[in-house]
Amino acid sequence: PIISNFKEGLNVLEYFNSTHGARKGLADTALKTANAGYLTRKLIDVSQNVKVVSDDCGTHEGIEITDIAVGSELIEPLEERIFGRVLLEDVIDPITNEILLYADTLIDEEGAKKVVEA
Repeated sequence: PIISNFKEGLNVLEYFNSTHGARKGLADTALKTANAGYLTRKLIDVSQNVKVVSDDCGTHEGIEITDIAVGSELIEPLEERIFGRVLLEDVIDPITNEILLYADTLIDEEGAKKVVEA
Protein backbone atom coordinates (compact mmCIF):
# COMPACT_ATOMS: atom_id res chain seq x y z
CA PRO A 1 0.00 0.00 0.00
CA ILE A 2 1.06 3.59 -0.61
CA ILE A 3 1.13 5.49 2.69
CA SER A 4 3.00 8.67 1.70
CA ASN A 5 1.68 11.47 -0.48
CA PHE A 6 3.25 13.47 -3.29
CA LYS A 7 4.00 16.45 -1.01
CA GLU A 8 6.00 14.31 1.42
CA GLY A 9 7.46 12.29 -1.42
CA LEU A 10 7.14 8.61 -2.25
CA ASN A 11 9.83 6.13 -1.38
CA VAL A 12 11.16 3.86 -4.14
CA LEU A 13 8.80 0.96 -3.45
CA GLU A 14 5.71 3.19 -3.32
CA TYR A 15 6.74 4.94 -6.53
CA PHE A 16 7.25 1.60 -8.28
CA ASN A 17 3.83 0.35 -7.10
CA SER A 18 2.10 3.53 -8.28
CA THR A 19 3.52 3.25 -11.81
CA HIS A 20 1.44 0.15 -12.52
CA GLY A 21 -1.81 1.94 -11.72
CA ALA A 22 -0.79 5.02 -13.67
CA ARG A 23 0.11 3.03 -16.78
CA LYS A 24 -3.07 0.98 -16.54
CA GLY A 25 -5.13 4.16 -16.22
CA LEU A 26 -3.52 5.67 -19.31
CA ALA A 27 -4.03 2.49 -21.33
CA ASP A 28 -7.69 2.24 -20.29
CA THR A 29 -8.27 5.89 -21.18
CA ALA A 30 -6.69 5.39 -24.60
CA LEU A 31 -8.85 2.35 -25.32
CA LYS A 32 -12.07 4.06 -24.21
CA THR A 33 -11.24 7.13 -26.28
CA ALA A 34 -10.76 4.94 -29.34
CA ASN A 35 -14.18 3.34 -28.86
CA ALA A 36 -15.86 6.71 -28.37
CA GLY A 37 -14.14 8.07 -31.48
CA TYR A 38 -15.25 5.07 -33.51
CA LEU A 39 -18.85 5.51 -32.35
CA THR A 40 -18.80 9.21 -33.24
CA ARG A 41 -17.37 8.45 -36.67
CA LYS A 42 -20.07 5.84 -37.32
CA LEU A 43 -22.86 8.20 -36.19
CA ILE A 44 -21.60 10.92 -38.51
CA ASP A 45 -21.27 8.45 -41.37
CA VAL A 46 -24.85 7.22 -40.91
CA SER A 47 -26.39 10.67 -40.53
CA GLN A 48 -24.59 12.50 -43.33
CA ASN A 49 -27.60 12.22 -45.67
CA VAL A 50 -30.04 13.66 -43.11
CA LYS A 51 -30.97 17.28 -43.73
CA VAL A 52 -32.88 19.28 -41.13
CA VAL A 53 -34.27 22.30 -42.92
CA SER A 54 -36.02 24.03 -40.01
CA ASP A 55 -36.94 23.46 -36.37
CA ASP A 56 -40.60 24.31 -36.91
CA CYS A 57 -42.65 24.67 -40.07
CA GLY A 58 -44.33 27.74 -38.55
CA THR A 59 -47.94 26.77 -39.13
CA HIS A 60 -50.51 26.91 -36.36
CA GLU A 61 -53.26 25.52 -38.57
CA GLY A 62 -51.69 22.12 -39.15
CA ILE A 63 -50.84 20.18 -42.28
CA GLU A 64 -53.07 17.42 -43.63
CA ILE A 65 -50.96 14.41 -44.51
CA THR A 66 -51.88 11.54 -46.83
CA ASP A 67 -50.11 8.71 -48.62
CA ILE A 68 -47.88 9.68 -51.53
CA ALA A 69 -48.92 7.67 -54.56
CA VAL A 70 -48.24 7.94 -58.27
CA GLY A 71 -51.04 6.22 -60.11
CA SER A 72 -51.55 2.92 -58.34
CA GLU A 73 -47.96 2.78 -57.04
CA LEU A 74 -47.57 3.70 -53.36
CA ILE A 75 -44.40 5.81 -52.98
CA GLU A 76 -44.57 6.64 -49.25
CA PRO A 77 -47.30 5.25 -46.97
CA LEU A 78 -49.14 7.38 -44.42
CA GLU A 79 -47.58 5.47 -41.53
CA GLU A 80 -44.06 6.54 -42.55
CA ARG A 81 -45.09 10.14 -43.27
CA ILE A 82 -46.71 10.80 -39.87
CA PHE A 83 -44.08 9.05 -37.74
CA GLY A 84 -42.22 11.62 -35.60
CA ARG A 85 -44.75 14.43 -36.11
CA VAL A 86 -46.86 16.17 -33.45
CA LEU A 87 -50.66 16.14 -33.62
CA LEU A 88 -52.57 19.42 -33.84
CA GLU A 89 -55.93 17.81 -32.96
CA ASP A 90 -57.14 14.63 -31.31
CA VAL A 91 -57.33 11.61 -33.64
CA ILE A 92 -60.78 10.06 -33.30
CA ASP A 93 -61.79 6.63 -34.58
CA PRO A 94 -64.56 7.28 -37.16
CA ILE A 95 -66.48 4.13 -36.21
CA THR A 96 -66.34 4.09 -32.40
CA ASN A 97 -65.74 7.83 -31.79
CA GLU A 98 -62.97 6.79 -29.38
CA ILE A 99 -59.97 9.12 -29.05
CA LEU A 100 -56.97 7.19 -30.37
CA LEU A 101 -54.33 9.88 -29.86
CA TYR A 102 -54.53 13.25 -28.11
CA ALA A 103 -53.44 16.62 -29.50
CA ASP A 104 -49.82 17.71 -28.92
CA THR A 105 -48.70 14.06 -28.87
CA LEU A 106 -45.55 12.95 -30.67
CA ILE A 107 -46.53 10.13 -33.03
CA ASP A 108 -44.46 7.00 -32.42
CA GLU A 109 -44.60 3.72 -34.38
CA GLU A 110 -47.52 2.40 -32.33
CA GLY A 111 -49.47 5.65 -32.75
CA ALA A 112 -48.86 5.68 -36.51
CA LYS A 113 -50.24 2.14 -36.77
CA LYS A 114 -53.36 3.16 -34.80
CA VAL A 115 -54.01 6.06 -37.17
CA VAL A 116 -53.58 3.92 -40.30
CA GLU A 117 -55.84 1.15 -38.95
CA ALA A 118 -58.65 3.60 -38.03
